[in-house]
Amino acid sequence: MQHRSGLTQLRGRNLERLEVANMRRENPPKMPVYRPGERGLEQTLGTLEAQVMNAVWDAKEEASVEQVRQALEESGKKAAYTTVMTTMSRLHKKGLLARHMRGKAYFYTATVSRKELDSSVIKQVVDGLLKTFAEPAISYFVEALSETDPARLDSLAEIIEEKRSQERGV
Repeated sequence: MQHRSGLTQLRGRNLERLEVANMRRENPPKMPVYRPGERGLEQTLGTLEAQVMNAVWDAKEEASVEQVRQALEESGKKAAYTTVMTTMSRLHKKGLLARHMRGKAYFYTATVSRKELDSSVIKQVVDGLLKTFAEPAISYFVEALSETDPARLDSLAEIIEEKRSQERGV
């Protein structure tokens, strides 16, 4: 009986990993809020949500609510178990965490890497700007780039030329 139970758990985990892989490709998480005055993940997530995501990524494996709460406490952030549990549940609903029940506790894994989340946020912000303010956004981007890092204008010109060559089939 234990053997069969172990196989069932293994199959369940493999199916969950497959679901997570599919979610990465088909449904990148939508971040409805962008706060330009904040830094890092806090531009799209709340402070505690960003701290929880970092704790889950740092765990390298699945993490329980208590493990995340302890990691937060070790980094100087005190939070009640129920607060962390609610935050992790919200991140699960947003598609950023996957979870499965083991015993009486949920164990969580990130559905996206830091890099994937960054890329998703950048894409959503740029797409939103281009849909609404294409000309001013492009103009400002070039102007800001020339003020902060003029050498990158050459890099941008190369990227544009590469894209045009690809479209021409050259």
